[in-house]
Amino acid sequence: MENYIAWADFEKVEMATGTIIAVDAFPEARKPAYKLTIDFGPRGIKRSSAQLTRLYQPADLLGMQVVAVINFPPKQIATFRSECLVLGALGPDGEVTLLQTERKTENGSRIA
Repeated sequence: MENYIAWADFEKVEMATGTIIAVDAFPEARKPAYKLTIDFGPRGIKRSSAQLTRLYQPADLLGMQVVAVINFPPKQIATFRSECLVLGALGPDGEVTLLQTERKTENGSRIA
């Protein structure tokens, strides 16, 4: 691996747990995606566009606790303003498997 970053750079990335409280279709997206609303507890409620349609149905996602980067600047994706990046592992065909904690945590818990 040649793309090393400094520890100080990693410390700038704020990753936290949050619970998905709403899932909406996003037909305007270039690639199939959902609009997620996620509760990060004391860190607030944020929205995210997520390309999860290959492995997840909206009912599967509602109430699920996920891990996300919450300190990126907002990004305009078609007609939607995405405020965080939900993290997942990319499969061989580009499908995303969401990252989760081993057990439920308090929303807004920082990932370290």
